[in-house]
Amino acid sequence: MATRVSTRGPARARSRVLVGTVVVFGAVSMAACSGGETIPAPSLSQVTTAGPGASTTPANPSTSEPPASTTAAATSVAAPSSAPAPTDAGITGPMFSAALGVKVDAAPGVTTRGDTRQLLPEGLYVHIAWESDPDDTSVFTVQPDDIEILEAYANASLAYYRAALTTVTTDAPEFAEYFVDAGAQYDEGFAEARAGGYVGSLGAGVVLRPYVLGDQRTATSAVVYDCYLENQEYILRRGGVSSIGPLEPSGTVATMTMQSGSWQVDIIAAEPGACF
Repeated sequence: MATRVSTRGPARARSRVLVGTVVVFGAVSMAACSGGETIPAPSLSQVTTAGPGASTTPANPSTSEPPASTTAAATSVAAPSSAPAPTDAGITGPMFSAALGVKVDAAPGVTTRGDTRQLLPEGLYVHIAWESDPDDTSVFTVQPDDIEILEAYANASLAYYRAALTTVTTDAPEFAEYFVDAGAQYDEGFAEARAGGYVGSLGAGVVLRPYVLGDQRTATSAVVYDCYLENQEYILRRGGVSSIGPLEPSGTVATMTMQSGSWQVDIIAAEPGACF
């Protein structure tokens, strides 16, 4: 049984099952749209360990200019600070290190006080809450000892999205730093998208909201749940249009492992149970 840590009263527990499908970060519902019709996107949606499936290239892609090339700060991580940070209202909570993105006061869909970082200017954020949200039961507070794990998860997400939104490949050093397989699970999907002339678009944004399952954490392994908010798709690199829609919640589970003194993503999969 897996316990979630929350400020909303007694901790809740549910059984967790990892599936054998490797799912790309934040891409469970990516799609390219044309004339109001949603068309499956190429391989940003998911990559299976059983080999390539049927072609997922959109038949009628939409048209406009792609997002600008991504530029972001280096992802090397200084030691995260778990010291509580005070707010004007007296609310305190754990903080990411100064090396993780740009600290901002707001992000799409975020209504709780906490630590929010902009990871990419195109609209990639990560938020850890210091208080519960009475209107969103998928928001969980996090523990100071989990910050190092969550920061590694955020940096792995950043590495993935930087590649999906540009021509960066998994040869980038961040993949070796934050993924056990150095990002090999994404090579086929990236290659398929680029061969078809597609590039990822964050649409209205992607907001990661990860937390660690307390009773599945050991000194060298952890399970991260993330009910992230997203509006994203694949569009043609030249002439593709991004269809902006409302942010929707999607669930992900990632198993993390300690490798040579650093946390890395091992397996990532879709997990609807991460959202309530």
